[in-house]
Amino acid sequence: METTQSPVKLTPDTTFAHLISVDPKAAEMLASIGLDPAEHKEETLRSVCKQRQWSEVEVLQWIKKHSSVRDGSGSENDGCQEPDFENDLLKWTNYIEEELHAYNVQLLNEISDDFPRLHQIHGNQYPQLKNMKWHFENFDDVLRLYLTFEKKKFFKLIRKWDKHRGDMLDGTRRELERCLHIIEEDQERLQRLMKTVRKKGNDFENPAGACSTLRILNQNFKMLYSGLDKQFKMEEKIFLPLVQKKLDAC
Repeated sequence: METTQSPVKLTPDTTFAHLISVDPKAAEMLASIGLDPAEHKEETLRSVCKQRQWSEVEVLQWIKKHSSVRDGSGSENDGCQEPDFENDLLKWTNYIEEELHAYNVQLLNEISDDFPRLHQIHGNQYPQLKNMKWHFENFDDVLRLYLTFEKKKFFKLIRKWDKHRGDMLDGTRRELERCLHIIEEDQERLQRLMKTVRKKGNDFENPAGACSTLRILNQNFKMLYSGLDKQFKMEEKIFLPLVQKKLDAC
């Protein structure tokens, strides 16, 4: 069956009908950058992109990166049911790092790779790129520091604590309480920066006739913001209160 084929084997000469049969999420992704596959079922990606002066290679590579099919298996971020690890702090820690961090870093890296090139080539054509450049670079730096702090400091302390079966030295307690304070402050700062970047970036909306690179950049921003919103809410409502609860019980 076609649905067992990996999207890695797809080419720009693949028809939209075939592409969607192999990866149902592809239709949603194409629609998110302004292309309705239902209108071009028997046409190839190459022919439709040529009509719009888009890069078919760029569009296909982007779909593959975020495909819902990976060698026949579902993507880790395809809208599956939220986990419920109850009070297992280590499982929550691993999930946030291995799933949410990984997904958000992938998107941030893609944006960071694409933004300078797009700004250099199309900065005059799309003024929002100039307006958001400094703000995005600031946000990029702060977000990477936040994720690194969680991974290298906060999560490391939690795993150390778990390894010793809940026995905690006063120094470790103080470090964890300090981590909680820093994370809460950094989340507030990041949310302010995100709001500014969105505003300067024209709400990540595509102007008429926008190239495929700008469309993909804007959609990556939207997906990153969605991913960060998911991470921050999970940390705020579940993870951080659970850490505090366990600290209070020690």
